[in-house]
Amino acid sequence: MRILLLAALFTLTLAGCKSTSPTATPEVTSPAEGSSNLSATEAQSRAARVSAVQYQLQVTLPETDKSYSGKSEIHFDLSDNSRSLRLDFFEGQVAHMTLNDQTIAPDAKKTYWIELPAHLLRKGGNTVKIDFTHDYSHQGQGLHQFVDPETKQVFLYTQFETFDANRFMPCFDQPDLRATLALTVDAPAAWQVISTSQETSAAVQSNHRKLWTFPATPPIATYLFSLHAGPYQVWTDRFENMPLRLFARPAMAKYVHPKDWFTITKQGLKFYNSFFAYRYPFKKYDQIVVPEFNAGAMENVAAVTFTEQTLQRSMPTRAQRRHLAGIILHEMAHMWFGDIVTMRWWNNLWLNESFATFMASLSMAQATEFKEAWQDFHDEKNWAYWEDGLVTTHPIEAPVGSVKEAFATFDGITYGKGASVLRQLYTYMSPEKFKKGLQNYIQAYAFKNADLKQFVDMLQAQSEKDLNLWADRWLKQSGPDQLSAKWTCNGDSLENITLTTTPKNPSAGPTEFRPQVIHVALFKPQDKKFSQPIVMDVEMKKSGQLIVGHWPCPAFVYPNYQDDGYAQVSLDSVSLKYAKENLSRVHDPLLRTMIWNDMWQMVRDTQMPLSDYIQIVEQHFPVENDEMLLNDIVGTISGRRGEHGTTLQYWPMQTPTGIASRMKFIGEMEAQYLKHIQMAAAGSDLQKFWFDSYASVAQTEKALAQLVSWSKQPKINAKFALDLDRRWALARQLARFQHPAAAGLITQLKREDPSERGKKSALSTEAVQPNIEVKRKWVQMVETAKPAVSFAEARTVIGNLFPLGQEDLAKPFANDFYTYISKYGNSEDEIFVNTIARNMSPLFCEEPGSGRMKEFLKTGTKFSPSVHKQLRVQLQEDERCQSIRASSKL
Repeated sequence: MRILLLAALFTLTLAGCKSTSPTATPEVTSPAEGSSNLSATEAQSRAARVSAVQYQLQVTLPETDKSYSGKSEIHFDLSDNSRSLRLDFFEGQVAHMTLNDQTIAPDAKKTYWIELPAHLLRKGGNTVKIDFTHDYSHQGQGLHQFVDPETKQVFLYTQFETFDANRFMPCFDQPDLRATLALTVDAPAAWQVISTSQETSAAVQSNHRKLWTFPATPPIATYLFSLHAGPYQVWTDRFENMPLRLFARPAMAKYVHPKDWFTITKQGLKFYNSFFAYRYPFKKYDQIVVPEFNAGAMENVAAVTFTEQTLQRSMPTRAQRRHLAGIILHEMAHMWFGDIVTMRWWNNLWLNESFATFMASLSMAQATEFKEAWQDFHDEKNWAYWEDGLVTTHPIEAPVGSVKEAFATFDGITYGKGASVLRQLYTYMSPEKFKKGLQNYIQAYAFKNADLKQFVDMLQAQSEKDLNLWADRWLKQSGPDQLSAKWTCNGDSLENITLTTTPKNPSAGPTEFRPQVIHVALFKPQDKKFSQPIVMDVEMKKSGQLIVGHWPCPAFVYPNYQDDGYAQVSLDSVSLKYAKENLSRVHDPLLRTMIWNDMWQMVRDTQMPLSDYIQIVEQHFPVENDEMLLNDIVGTISGRRGEHGTTLQYWPMQTPTGIASRMKFIGEMEAQYLKHIQMAAAGSDLQKFWFDSYASVAQTEKALAQLVSWSKQPKINAKFALDLDRRWALARQLARFQHPAAAGLITQLKREDPSERGKKSALSTEAVQPNIEVKRKWVQMVETAKPAVSFAEARTVIGNLFPLGQEDLAKPFANDFYTYISKYGNSEDEIFVNTIARNMSPLFCEEPGSGRMKEFLKTGTKFSPSVHKQLRVQLQEDERCQSIRASSKL
């Protein structure tokens, strides 16, 4: 599954919608009603008893009802029938059920599972038959139903990872109980129906419906089954002799560029078939773009789902196309890592996600037009460094006690750090040995479950290095290392360099030295573009490693050149001074990106005052022209509150002088962004980037007037038409700063854009207004058990309710927040509660707020693991903000 970074998940450019009926949002359940949680101990015990699972499922999908019905027949072998057996089934209603042809009493159906009674179980073969109904989901888990607000068409899709297949059907919902699924679906005749296997028939019935038949799947994990249905539009192509299909709802069809999708798909299949030496084994490859999706995409076997946020309502830029390519290739890599070979339990989740993330960048760089993929990958690594530096850090492979704990590990460690460590292993072993080890691993465990030991054993057979030691140090220890190079010259000659790695995060606990191969680059003073370095490949075997030689005395030393190593670089004082003065002259965009990020990290670590970073921005930012790096720099200036911090968030604002200096800096940035808009080629990606950046930072009277001017014209120039999403962005920024032109523009846009994206954009423009009554209305609504808007709409509101600069409007609702979190912090609706915890925590870069949060976390209130983690992260980032402000020298 490709998760969206939280800033992207609640982005102000929105996608996905549903019916606005008050009944569309399921009620947030109180933890007092029990828990659906499945522990690792329970799962291990069940897997020891149960085997050879086969599901035969008949599903009837009404078009307009709130629920669907099913008839399930489950065959399984049992080794021990001395006690009852849990069959997972979240809520749902059971009309009749039998076990081995004997009726099961109705009270065997609990809220979250069915208790199969011991006296009816047999050693050997067992058969369970269940007639059931279940409400459609409206929160993106189980079988989700969406009603298009424009066409009133109904669309369905499933999302099962980590533990939501049992929200769709009764099943043994754990990854090591692989099973086959034979499926028949009764659906409206106008619908497409897509599942794991290719349908063998779609017979027309007499009642304007079709009966779709899908043959049994190979044995796969329950979270990888899927069912999608509705009047989707379909595009087709072929890879060799295999059908490729792409689906989207008709309202979004004009924004789909099938050539891009199929080109990347075919390039990826060709690359992975060769790289893994194991051909894609499923009979077809479907990709379905769905509304209201909680993640970025999901690797359902042969039927991958994608969020509609992958579709732009304008011609996509190269950055957007590259982002889409990365998601397509990430999910495709899962077909081998996750689907063909599946983790045994959720502590091995990294074997899925780290590999998919690493392989997506490798395949992009080697098999597509996006040769800049490794520069893009550095963002994944920055996510990893951030997550690894938190109090909530954890090993890449760590004990996961339950499925609720597993949900909390979909993070920058499992994705970004794991992928970064794999990239480092790729260099440490050598690419060919690494590849051969992977090929043997897939061959050995195809359509089986595997764990870390089995993975390492396959790699170890290809390497003379101690990979068990490597795995122990890199996968079972937490926290990032800080890498530094100490050097001095004797006249014009450099004779030695000392490389040191030191653990950086005290919360990670004790760590032992971690071996890796890095590239150390020396740049001579006369190398004005930093383009001709002397590069040394160094296998790090200890901290304080001495490199002896004879080189010209450098002006600048970078100890993680090409970014193969996993360590945050601390530049020595000579190199730091030289970089501050010459940063914009660095020829290599990846190296330039890394240096910029090193300096921003120094601000976050209070090793560099914010005032120094602002000087660097003012000197080097105006001449930067690399789109990926520009995006990073703008993110450090004015990105979202709470993401990884921003200059505007960290700026001291306790005094009138601080407020005035901040507004002066904002005015300077507005002028810079506007100048770049005017200088960029008409309609170019760069011009669109600067426009979007300007629209998000504008807040002075002059800049807001510029937004109003743009909002009154259909085009910026002959080659740059303003699409609806960009016009909504203008309206949102005007509403955020209470500009009198906002209301008229919003009214106009509501009339022009009745789409689901338009409806949510309208909600965002209302929520963002600096009006206490508006805030009170929405706080009261979203913090009730049953909000009067849909789940997706409520999340849109929450993500826009308290932007940076509206802290005084947020403070009166602190009591509401703590009351809500105390009541629902351990509910079954973790995704929604997490949204509130992240966006509405009453933390404002000042001690009273952080002090109250610390005391609240000591009260012993029961939280789900993911909510508890989110609160701790928010607290740590707030205390970091206070430290940066105190050391800012502004």
